[in-house]
Amino acid sequence: MAYFVWSVERLWGWGVTEGVLVPERAVADSAPAPAGRSRMARRQRAFLAVAVVAALVSSGGWAASSLIKSPAERAADAAPPPRTVVTVPVGMRVLTQSVVTRGQVYPPTQFNITPTAASTDVTQLYVSKPPAKSGDSAANGQLLAEVSGQPLFVLQGPVPAYRDLRPGSSGPDVAELQAALELLGYPSGSDEEGTYGRGTAKAVADFYRHLGYTAPTTGPATQQAVDAAKKTVEADQQQLDTLKAQSTAPTPGGPSIAQQLATAKKKVADDKEALARAEAVNGPMVPAGEVVFLPALPAAVTAVNSAVGSPVSGALLSLTSGGLAVTGQLTPGQAAGVKAGMAVEVFSEATGTRIKGTVSGLGAQSTTPLAGKVIAIGGPAAPAAAAGAGNGSAPGAGGQAVAAYVPLHITTAEPLPAGLNGQNVRITVLSGPAAEAVPSVPVAAVFTDASGQTAVTRVTADGQRVTVPVTVGVTAGGYVGVTATAGGRLDQGDQVAVGR
Repeated sequence: MAYFVWSVERLWGWGVTEGVLVPERAVADSAPAPAGRSRMARRQRAFLAVAVVAALVSSGGWAASSLIKSPAERAADAAPPPRTVVTVPVGMRVLTQSVVTRGQVYPPTQFNITPTAASTDVTQLYVSKPPAKSGDSAANGQLLAEVSGQPLFVLQGPVPAYRDLRPGSSGPDVAELQAALELLGYPSGSDEEGTYGRGTAKAVADFYRHLGYTAPTTGPATQQAVDAAKKTVEADQQQLDTLKAQSTAPTPGGPSIAQQLATAKKKVADDKEALARAEAVNGPMVPAGEVVFLPALPAAVTAVNSAVGSPVSGALLSLTSGGLAVTGQLTPGQAAGVKAGMAVEVFSEATGTRIKGTVSGLGAQSTTPLAGKVIAIGGPAAPAAAAGAGNGSAPGAGGQAVAAYVPLHITTAEPLPAGLNGQNVRITVLSGPAAEAVPSVPVAAVFTDASGQTAVTRVTADGQRVTVPVTVGVTAGGYVGVTATAGGRLDQGDQVAVGR
């Protein structure tokens, strides 16, 4: 202990003089202390050293005790937390059995419009005015676009435009032109139905003027024929008038004036007939490259594949007639429980749109991809796959076989928005009519005990668990309807354990 005290003294480098700690050098430099006083200083230094050692030992013991744990303490730290019970309240819900599948939205009929040159003067096709926008509604007589200065408009009619309609034409396509113009307020006058006469020509000219264009004509050749026929009529009429003014005396050795007048009159009449024939094939016309006939209007513009200044290559526009359709794909097992008249909900995850409907029927099992009919108008005939351009895609256009399914035909309560065209949507078929709200719990809360009794575990406010026998009802959406059996009680809001 003396050595330890000495070491502490040396370590600290301090001495004690008259009860006050001072550096040893200062003590050494001072005058020698008396013997009694020296003994007291040594005792004080010893006491101080013992106090320091005690403090060090105490601190070390505390540190060691905080780091060293008993086996029991280590086991307690390693044990899992106390087991808790997950509960949910008993709720009142309307549970309806349902079948969930996927379906495709597509147009029953899609028209891909490819403009063509309406005149030999046009050598390149460019979009010269903004076309209609995707999502627009195209009504009878509406301008769809302007290509290389020529308009492209839509008219209602069942027969696609397959030829230029001009004065003198006749047939069903002329009749549908007359009917479409009549709907717009441009009647064909006295022209017979299906005959393109002067009344129809006037209606065409007025319609083009309404769009802001001058109607194209049959060309210089027919106009020259009309001009020539008019000159002939004028010349022969002048000769007839001259004969009428002459004396009634006969010309010696020649035909009488009466005979000459008869001949001149017939010639004028023939000339007028020739003029009428020339005029009948001359005037305003409708080139096939400027009109699109669709059987039902308005139609929806579902794709626009070019902009102003862009060259036209392929379909410029896609239009759908008759709205969009949605068809589901049921597995054969699902189809067994689906009947016509069942309620349906169509949901688009992409847009959040929900639309109600009903099952209109089931189709025959198929492996052919869902797709509507695609009709190419104008330009070279395009394959059905071309419908995939822009946002006017027809699902399954590739034609590759898919897994066997049963088509689910749906009638929606409202028209499907154009933005759903081409989307794959979720379809929920409600297998039964909606019932009243019933007490229900998650399916995981229901168990069957060893005796075969179905039950739930009710957890009281103080944590007690009570087994309540129940009968189960409809299961839907992860929930099951429950009713407490005789002797049990289960109220709305009661907490039941999920899992055991």
